[in-house]
Amino acid sequence: MRSTLNELQRAIKGLVVMSSELGNMFMSFLHNQVPTLWTAIAYPSLKPLAPWLKDFHKRINFMRSWIKNGQPKCFWLPGFFFPQGFMRGTLQLHARKYQIPIDTLNFGFQVLDVESEEDITNSPNDGIYVSGLYLDGARWDKDKRCLSEAFPGEMYSKFPVIHFIPVVNYKPPPDEYQCPLYKTHVRAGTLTTTTASSNFLLNVSLKIHPRTNPDFWILQGVALLCQIGN
Repeated sequence: MRSTLNELQRAIKGLVVMSSELGNMFMSFLHNQVPTLWTAIAYPSLKPLAPWLKDFHKRINFMRSWIKNGQPKCFWLPGFFFPQGFMRGTLQLHARKYQIPIDTLNFGFQVLDVESEEDITNSPNDGIYVSGLYLDGARWDKDKRCLSEAFPGEMYSKFPVIHFIPVVNYKPPPDEYQCPLYKTHVRAGTLTTTTASSNFLLNVSLKIHPRTNPDFWILQGVALLCQIGN
């Protein structure tokens, strides 16, 4: 980012030739868009330039705080470039702690009553607390502790902190909705060299209203997102 910004400044002053890449970068700034030179090697995001920069600095501060102050009590999952690797590492630590084959482990889920990482006072004994997710197409009813239909005019709603719990031979409850978790609201991606999707992370098992069934939420297109477009 620093080198491309320096080159663009020099090109504007006429010290170097304004290449097509620098020209496109300049036009992106005029339209509040993230330059292609940056998005080509950045994490998936659909944010305009201004919110993207705020999100970028928030990621830096998250990692810097982790380095300086030690492991956080609650992890901001959207802050990871490759969250699949982080979650796999969590399972590895659990497998080593209890001498369990990692291939038998998967995550179970418990939605907490707190909405932000600031409300977390202690780390869990097993697994991790995860924050920063959004619910698309529905909302979480804090009183009934289950999925409910979204309020009128509300596209996205903040989701409470989730406890990701490593479980041996985990089988999702058939009466719960297996909610897909994506990095962005574009529900498509490509397989990377590690066979992981560039957008899809995993299914999060969520309790649903007793008067509904999982098929209802599938038809609603309900999904969890790491970030929204603003």
